[in-house]
Amino acid sequence: MCAILGIVSHGRNVMDDAITLSAAQNHRGEQACGCIFADAGQVKEPFYGLGKVPEVFGERDRVEWSKLGGSVGITHCLYSTVGSGDGEQPMTRQPIKFVFNKKVGALSHNGNLIRLNELREKAREAGYGFKSPDSDSEVIAAILSTSKCETFLEALLEVLKKIEGKGSFSLVIMYEGKLYGIRDQNGNRPLCIIKKNGKNGDNDSYIFASETCVFTTLEATRVIRLVEPGELVVLGSNGIERSMQWTKNVKPAFCVNEFVYFAHPASRLCGNCSVYQFRLCAGRMLAKNHPVEADVIVAVPDSGRGVADGIAQQSGIVNLQGLIKNSNAGRTFMMQRHIDRAARQRMKLQAVSDIMAGKNVRLGEDSIFRSSVSKMAVKLCREHGRARSVGVGVGSPPVRWGCHLGIDVPTQKELVATGRTIDEIRQEINADSLEYLTIEELREVLNELGFNPDHFCMGCYTGEYPVSPL
Repeated sequence: MCAILGIVSHGRNVMDDAITLSAAQNHRGEQACGCIFADAGQVKEPFYGLGKVPEVFGERDRVEWSKLGGSVGITHCLYSTVGSGDGEQPMTRQPIKFVFNKKVGALSHNGNLIRLNELREKAREAGYGFKSPDSDSEVIAAILSTSKCETFLEALLEVLKKIEGKGSFSLVIMYEGKLYGIRDQNGNRPLCIIKKNGKNGDNDSYIFASETCVFTTLEATRVIRLVEPGELVVLGSNGIERSMQWTKNVKPAFCVNEFVYFAHPASRLCGNCSVYQFRLCAGRMLAKNHPVEADVIVAVPDSGRGVADGIAQQSGIVNLQGLIKNSNAGRTFMMQRHIDRAARQRMKLQAVSDIMAGKNVRLGEDSIFRSSVSKMAVKLCREHGRARSVGVGVGSPPVRWGCHLGIDVPTQKELVATGRTIDEIRQEINADSLEYLTIEELREVLNELGFNPDHFCMGCYTGEYPVSPL
């Protein structure tokens, strides 16, 4: 799961807008970010840095990065998912450059590709020199760079057929002043199209972005539509130039965890409702089927807020801000595996004892993967909030299976729910009570919001995936 973005305009430097938009979806990847722009047919050098967008594209290095703008460009915010699950993940730089027909292009990828050894070896034999032994995204650049097709669209379609069924991908590609936005046949990761109106009707900008929440960060900007599963859309300076289904094997399987945890609450990922509305409905469903006995509902910020609001709305119990998040803290789930997430969580959250002292507290949580966050939240409520008891309500089912489609849990051994009963998980996080949504209740939430539950990937809950991990 990463943030990808592309923006194109006519005769206007789009760099500042690109940075603003990238910062608005920085929650999708906080480890590193980068950009590359082109102007008048000239592709400039990429700019990369470790950390969040405001850090990398800050005042300290403005003189360096501000020279690299242009009328078309793409950006990327990294959430690293490749690796065995042991130790540190490789930090692959994106956007990645490629050369087709002696012309330079670049791509940004959100998702995760598997079973690439044969494609990687064929690209090596064709003369491509890989910069990373692990990057799945670079394989796409390698195939484009070694393609014998006459046109770029033909080469791109050739690539898509080769990686079809090999994982998940949303792509934004820059080539010859145009942008190409693509989703895999399952539409596992999001991608939308946005327009920013220029002044006096001139210099409009057209944008691919991972999430719709970014459009409010710029004036006179609106969402046009979502890129559909299995669709390829070409954007030029005058808007959509072409749209086509690149595959006949479309079978929607959107990652339900985009709604549960990853995406911004204001985003509309599938058109029907906001992410916040999903979390609110999940909280209501949880309280409806698992009655709450508590004096106060407290959210585990930030993604647990919607669930806590739903629990409070359904139960009639007051919902107060008993845990405060440090505004400078990142998302601990996205930190690399070797980092002590529990230690970072202690710096991230502070308990408000006035709210919880002597009370029975019910925490609203979006999900539990490794348990470090939930365990620390419960501990803070007990030790610093001085709560009488602490229960936890989770707005999703137990995560018992790994993910090979873009979430950094490649193996089951990292997951607290694997091989444990719910009561054993409760003991692990030291909660007095623990309730999850069931799979059936999650499907009911999706139905209630107008979605077809069969159009979602729930592999981390069920072990059944739209693309086999083998």
